[in-house]
Amino acid sequence: MKNLEKTIKEAISSNKCKIGTREVMGSIKGSKLIVLSDSLMDMDRSKILEEAKAAQVPTLHYNGNSVQLGRLCNKAFRISAISLKIGKDNEIQELLNEFGNK
Repeated sequence: MKNLEKTIKEAISSNKCKIGTREVMGSIKGSKLIVLSDSLMDMDRSKILEEAKAAQVPTLHYNGNSVQLGRLCNKAFRISAISLKIGKDNEIQELLNEFGNK
């Protein structure tokens, strides 16, 4: 969990991320990793997963709701999806392995 928090905070501080479902959908190409919370609506989740698969961008299922993801991002609002534009390939692979994603 610490690695995910560190990676997200690094992306936010360097302004290399998009927060929110609509923002994420518009920025899938060029993203290194997409993090989705449990609170994301099924229709939006399937659209993001489909586009991410087509663009070969890995997705990470965050086992928490949008409030918890917002807290992890150090924001005072709910976040259901976030796309990260930075991160080393090995760090991203470690996160995917840690959270049991593909």
